[in-house]
Amino acid sequence: MPDGAGTIDVKLIPGDDEARAFTAGMVDDKLYLLGTAQGTATPVFDFSTIARGGWPQLMRMTNDGKRLFVSLNVAGKVVMFDTSDPRRPKVLKVLDLGANSGPHYIALTEDEKRLVISDYFLNEDQAGKVHAEGDHIVHVAKVTNKDLVLDPRFRLDFNTAFGTGPARPHGMTFK
Repeated sequence: MPDGAGTIDVKLIPGDDEARAFTAGMVDDKLYLLGTAQGTATPVFDFSTIARGGWPQLMRMTNDGKRLFVSLNVAGKVVMFDTSDPRRPKVLKVLDLGANSGPHYIALTEDEKRLVISDYFLNEDQAGKVHAEGDHIVHVAKVTNKDLVLDPRFRLDFNTAFGTGPARPHGMTFK
């Protein structure tokens, strides 16, 4: 990886004959195609065309390797790519969750018809330097072959969901 790329996630492309993978440079705003056998990292998309300094973070890929989802924490967006041609991923949808929403963790349901998004990365409070608070909301988006749309029937607000006070949703698991 180039110096200063700042990656935090890697997704192998299922069934890829070349055993390639994707990663995102959180600091340099690039999506990289990794040649795992050759040890190469080739930039294949520039996230700054969507939002400069958006902090691309976590990713999920469909089981057939044809769709990739990437959260842009600072930009408040989730990008859905067509990765049928890994060398030339195409943006299918940019789902905008709003300023300061902070999407971070994303997970596909088993049937790949929904993408669940939690809006919180990390806040080290007064002790640290990272303050990516987000809005503490969990969203569900409907996934189709070419689209990603928020499901208006689901919105879990961790600021008000518990009688003991606000919580910070990060990772998730569900059935």
